[in-house]
Amino acid sequence: MVTIFPLSQDNMLGFTLDGEVDEPGMRKLLMAVEAKVVTHGKVRLLGNIKNVGGFASYQAFWNTVKAKRELWEKIEKYAILTDHGWLSTLSGGIDFLTPRMEVKTFALNEGELAHRWLKQDTEAPTTSEGVRVVDLANERLLGLAIVGKLYPVDYDRINVLVEEKVRHHGKARLLIEVVSTEALSIRTLWEDLKASMKLYKDLERVAIIGDQSWLKTSVKLSDLLTPGLELAAFSSTEHQRAIAWLD
Repeated sequence: MVTIFPLSQDNMLGFTLDGEVDEPGMRKLLMAVEAKVVTHGKVRLLGNIKNVGGFASYQAFWNTVKAKRELWEKIEKYAILTDHGWLSTLSGGIDFLTPRMEVKTFALNEGELAHRWLKQDTEAPTTSEGVRVVDLANERLLGLAIVGKLYPVDYDRINVLVEEKVRHHGKARLLIEVVSTEALSIRTLWEDLKASMKLYKDLERVAIIGDQSWLKTSVKLSDLLTPGLELAAFSSTEHQRAIAWLD
């Protein structure tokens, strides 16, 4: 069941997901988000995920959300309250995030902390070194190292690089090396890339390198949800294996 509740600021909205996803509750949530967008332009969202009826129910929830993508692109911050470890990982495998949205996960008993985080104002820089190009000694492949938090300017640069590969090779094959230890931002990395890439449909293979314990699980889940695109995860000692797989 999905219910909504007000928060301390007019540009903020809270919702609770407790059990199975219900159509009337989802309709009220989307209408409430739309009303906030009309009034304030941007929305800050708090999701209180208590109980959820397994993967199918959670997937149904976000499938409904994706149908109103134009609203979700107006959400600038999203705090998730949950004690479900699998759900925190799965949140990194559902295509609902945008690079303009800050996302952070909290335990259910950290509601006040999540609320304070939502109220904080942040300003994205106009320049960033969060992503660096890696020479893979193969003109067909694009290598990127993620070395910090990514901002819109980083995604704009990635778009340019991918467009160049597509222009010359028809399809893009991408290697992403996760160097940063900012787990919360990296968990959403792939979803941010999918949402921001203008030529996402022209990606053919993506290899993700990193030693984070959650990485392979997240990539496997993402692979199930991205038909037509091959994804694979490798450890930091498997660079050559990743490059060979891409080629």
